Amino acid sequence: MKDITNYLEKPQVDVMLDAAATCSTRDYLIIRILWRTGIRVDVLLHIRPVDLEHHTNMVRILKAKGSKQRRVPLDPGTLAQLQAYIDANAIPAGAPLFPITQQWVRKLINKYARLLGKNIHPHTFRHSFAINSVRHGVDLRRLQQVLGHTNINTTAVYLQFNDRDLQDVYANVPF
Repeated sequence: MKDITNYLEKPQVDVMLDAAATCSTRDYLIIRILWRTGIRVDVLLHIRPVDLEHHTNMVRILKAKGSKQRRVPLDPGTLAQLQAYIDANAIPAGAPLFPITQQWVRKLINKYARLLGKNIHPHTFRHSFAINSVRHGVDLRRLQQVLGHTNINTTAVYLQFNDRDLQDVYANVPF
């Protein structure tokens, strides 16, 4: 089974988001979207304004791994911030929100990860999203759908927990 114990906790992501917010709206939105959706970077870089569904709080994913299409939820606050970014930058409906490369995203993630004393990859946000979703009660089938996994066994890897998670659950068992 794949080891995914290197993931970010919410306070760590908050440090990165706070720093990014003071530097660049684009950087902030990239980190926030990766954290709140669990999408892959290549998917993020294909999202266009026309893919944002404000009325349903969803984002259409048209260019996913394996040419699969799906929709993922995104909170209204992030959607509003994205719309303000689109308006401020006059991004056409069919143009990518973030016309940058995957390598550029890796560099910007590491720029903010240095604040944590970590060297992380953008995919770390996908793992962090999944782990935190499971921790907060999202069932595997729904998580599988959001992550776009074909096989539930791929999603089941996120049932690995660290020692603290196990201790917290164990402490709440009414013996």
